[in-house]
Amino acid sequence: MTDIRIQDFGENSKPDNNNDFVMTFNDNSESKTRLKDAFYSMVPDGAQPHSNIFRGSNLGALDSTHIANIQNGSFHNMFIGDYFSINSSNYVIAGINTKHLKGDNMQLGNHLLLMPDRFSKLNDGTVMRSDGKTTHYMNDTDTTEGGLAGTKLYKTYMPLIQQKLEADFGSHLLNFREVVSTHVDSSGAPDKAEWRDAKLAIPNEVMVYGTTLNGNNKNGSWYNIGDDDTQLPLFRLDPDELTNHRDWGFWLRDIRSASGFACAVYHGHADWYGASNAWIGVRAFFLIG
Repeated sequence: MTDIRIQDFGENSKPDNNNDFVMTFNDNSESKTRLKDAFYSMVPDGAQPHSNIFRGSNLGALDSTHIANIQNGSFHNMFIGDYFSINSSNYVIAGINTKHLKGDNMQLGNHLLLMPDRFSKLNDGTVMRSDGKTTHYMNDTDTTEGGLAGTKLYKTYMPLIQQKLEADFGSHLLNFREVVSTHVDSSGAPDKAEWRDAKLAIPNEVMVYGTTLNGNNKNGSWYNIGDDDTQLPLFRLDPDELTNHRDWGFWLRDIRSASGFACAVYHGHADWYGASNAWIGVRAFFLIG
């Protein structure tokens, strides 16, 4: 190797980041490193740098090395857009330490915030993608009475999603605290909420768009937004996520009126619909660590 000049390698007319290598030399020894691995090796470990790089790699099944690198806060070889493939589901890294130190009576350690690729699944494998006919996921009628806590989604579907996540992640599915609206006033604006234990939740407008848009925050944004007051890196770094990759849209927890909730629409714009709209699916987030 030491007798070969760089120009003798020839020009690679078909560069491929997955298969191209860079040669490294150390005294009388040499080695090769995959080009993409060399690039990511120069990124410091930690939540902040890894929260600002989108990669989109398949990490395979969650294993003990992943868990160790989450818990020690290095997040080594894990970036936004990377995903775990578990039991026929892909779970995308949408945030890193997003809820670290948040909550009313607990402080979370290091964690990943994951979302399913496009839509959540129930424990029986049903994908919560709308069909325009029978999928009244938020409520059977156009009402927001009782806030998010009073919806069919919260009371019926979310426990079934949780069962699926518990089967896929076991003890690594984390408990966290979440603000849940419980009442709306006569104008349809939420005016009561409470901290509750949660293992999953549906996002709000700020998490997706970085701001409030269609939610009715007349009585204060706390009822709709709670402590989830930062845009998730996944939506900041990959605009295709704002359209849910042109699949059907998904519900957000922001109450708009006495009849409707906000949603993220597959055209890419923020909107709101009556709570019984059958064209909106469900994409819940959760934490692992």
